[in-house]
Amino acid sequence: MRFFMQKQKAFTLIELLVVISIISLLLSILIPGLRKARKSAKSLVCRAHLRNWANAFFMYTSNNDNRFPEIMGGAGGKYGQWTIALKPYYGNEAKIWFCPSAFKPTTIGAAQPFAAWVVIVGQVNELRPGDYGSYGINAWVYNRTYEFLGFSDSWAWKTTDVKGVDNIPVFGDCMWRGGFPEDDDSPQANESNWLIDDQESMRYFNMNRHDGAINMVFMDFSTRKIGLKQLWRLKWNKKFDITKPAPVWPEWMSKFREY
Repeated sequence: MRFFMQKQKAFTLIELLVVISIISLLLSILIPGLRKARKSAKSLVCRAHLRNWANAFFMYTSNNDNRFPEIMGGAGGKYGQWTIALKPYYGNEAKIWFCPSAFKPTTIGAAQPFAAWVVIVGQVNELRPGDYGSYGINAWVYNRTYEFLGFSDSWAWKTTDVKGVDNIPVFGDCMWRGGFPEDDDSPQANESNWLIDDQESMRYFNMNRHDGAINMVFMDFSTRKIGLKQLWRLKWNKKFDITKPAPVWPEWMSKFREY
């Protein structure tokens, strides 16, 4: 009886290289798609958090004759009054303080796009030192009756009883707890902004957190994604000229959509 040994077939080096090349090609196609899907998911979660904040602002203004909180003076109190005034309406739900793309605090106050601001010693009239978040208020909505930081109170909205509420930003992705954007503010030269400058505080909102956009709550209490160049077309305050020619865009913003 003759026994025949079957020869075991193995991959040749060329076949192995072809398989590796195919796998590499598939990964190069799939990974960017997965990254994009992950970013989109984070943006959707961010907007879900902002809907909670929209509800908090809605309930606050509904219970206060349609008026927003009064701004608070003192060290660190320029923007953070919302953190106290809205406390009964947002409760202790810590997660809504953060965009999922920006939850790690910095140690210098203002943050780069993918980090959160943090309260430091001397700002205890807002929150406890060490507390932090990644959203901020359009400080022009505060109900104030006096000049603050050189900004006239006549520019402030103060109440929801105004026209064009769907184009008036209230709250959203921000490097700081809030700011006073003006129509002559210029964008930062570099994508990261490490400077707290009240005279150029559009930069607090102008950050590439969601693929050339941020998420915002508007005065009609809707939430939507806003392109960075679109920030100059929102009615931040009563005197803000939305028809003014766009500023000169820095290189890092050149690829973003025009409005």
